[in-house]
Amino acid sequence: MNIKTIIFDLGGVIIDLDFKRTPEAFSQLTGWKFDDIFEMYFKPGLLQNYEKGLVTDQELRSGINDLFGTQLSDNQIDEAWCAMLGHVPKARLDFMNELRNKYQVLVLSNTNAIHVRAFNQTIKKVSGEDSLDAFADKVYFSHEMKMRKPDLEIYEELLNQSNLKAEECLFLDDTQHNLDGAAQLGIRTMHITHPDLIFNLAAHV
Repeated sequence: MNIKTIIFDLGGVIIDLDFKRTPEAFSQLTGWKFDDIFEMYFKPGLLQNYEKGLVTDQELRSGINDLFGTQLSDNQIDEAWCAMLGHVPKARLDFMNELRNKYQVLVLSNTNAIHVRAFNQTIKKVSGEDSLDAFADKVYFSHEMKMRKPDLEIYEELLNQSNLKAEECLFLDDTQHNLDGAAQLGIRTMHITHPDLIFNLAAHV
């Protein structure tokens, strides 16, 4: 297959993720129904704009309070916002570093500044390293790039910045529509339905 670069998503691939925990946390804080909050994640607006870096941390917090008609503290909002983030098993980080002996390893994630600070703390506890930069050749975050998956522009930007050929890349993501976007450009893909499937990578390269 001549794969030279492996691109990892984060949530549900490297980091354990329970997406429902954040809507549940906000539901408990605000009294809003879980389903109504859950739907907001998939609609254009405040939350997606935050992942694109178009909204600051404080604008997100103010926007959440305006949305729910609440006066939650910054800490309450941040804790609920990060409730979805789970464990980062060191074996996955070590595996990324092992792959770097043979491949270029990149990370491409739809994420945001509050989540980055939170999972960097987890990475520090697990590995002693300050960030994902210790386990990848380059890290691409949506809020820094001002674009997000599955829009084609984010994959094009990654290919251009790292000077890559699409057909020489393998992209691992837990969300099918993100994989579909990458595949439109000729990037090879692997659907990660459980994080530990990354250790089966040898069958795909």
